[in-house]
Amino acid sequence: MKKYTAVIICLLQFVLSFAQEPDIKSQSKQLSEVNKTIKAKQIEKDKLALQEKVFKRELKNLNDLIERNEKYLAQIANEIKTAQKNLDNASRQYNSAFSKSAEWNQSILDEFELFHKATFVISYEKEPFVYKIMEAAFRSKKENFDKEKKVADTYSFDVKKWEKAKRELLDLKGKENKFVLERKNLMLEKNELLKSTLGKKAVAEAEIKSLNESAKDLQDLIKKLSQAQKQRQQEQQQQQQMQQQQKQQKKQKETARARTPVREAKYRKALPWPVEGIVAVNFGKNKHKELDTYVISNGIKIKAKDFAQVKSVDSGVVVFTGNFRSYGKVVIIEHSDSYFSVYGQLDKILVKDEQKVSKGTVLAVLGSGDESVLYFEIRHDNVPDNPMLWLIKGN
Repeated sequence: MKKYTAVIICLLQFVLSFAQEPDIKSQSKQLSEVNKTIKAKQIEKDKLALQEKVFKRELKNLNDLIERNEKYLAQIANEIKTAQKNLDNASRQYNSAFSKSAEWNQSILDEFELFHKATFVISYEKEPFVYKIMEAAFRSKKENFDKEKKVADTYSFDVKKWEKAKRELLDLKGKENKFVLERKNLMLEKNELLKSTLGKKAVAEAEIKSLNESAKDLQDLIKKLSQAQKQRQQEQQQQQQMQQQQKQQKKQKETARARTPVREAKYRKALPWPVEGIVAVNFGKNKHKELDTYVISNGIKIKAKDFAQVKSVDSGVVVFTGNFRSYGKVVIIEHSDSYFSVYGQLDKILVKDEQKVSKGTVLAVLGSGDESVLYFEIRHDNVPDNPMLWLIKGN
């Protein structure tokens, strides 16, 4: 959330400025800026919500496809088992028939050799019966050989058929597994995108909530301080009215001569800088790079050295010290004539509530690195003004 702190603070100040701006035209202009900012963030939120729906729909479709693939893979696995079973059976039958045909073939060869030898010792004319017996045996063995050979050929065809079916099923299984793997990888990518979208949406919602809460609390605080100051001024005025006319005139003359240093500083740029450094965020409208939109800053941000001391720009009374939401540690000083100076994003506060301070009094210390940035604001009647018009030129 740190990287959004600047955005939240600037938007908070913009809301406060809009709420307290006395001029109607200025209020309308600022309201238009607020509405533009709200509209831009709403468009962003709507885009994230649409992306969320798209990702969820795509994930559901992918999950359905994977389920169908896995069911098909289970079916293919069963068919492969069946093909393997048939292949094993055909192989056994083929081997058996081939073995028998080989045996009958060898028996025929043996019979033929025996017949050939017999022709040298036995004459057909003298022993026709022996020749007929040998011929019948030869034919019987030939029939058995042809029978087993035919069976072997049949099962040989079946073996080739089931081997081909098994190869095709294994290829199909490989393709389906590839599809499943590709879709699962795609699901992982979509899940990461969905998580990122949900994370951005949650951050946006948290920013809006923090913005509204901080705006209300800070507005109430400044309003309470302003009302307390006005009440004290009214009590002083009532006391002055009860005094003699001469003392009242004298008091008024002294007040006129004294004039608030802060008020005069607006015209003669005489206030000292609260800390030495470089202005990182200007007063007014600023372009925010990450959100690609414009935000309003009611103060300035000064990038200072690590652990730099923060000093009061004028005398006054400390009316608030402590943590205040996205502003971090804050010190608010009440000067006379309804002027306030605000010092935010402090690391260590060195003053207490109701403590009187002089110009140059060390109020706090900044942190180091990215934490060595001071947020500084000046308000009159709870209306922010550009601090650069009040501070001494050059820092």
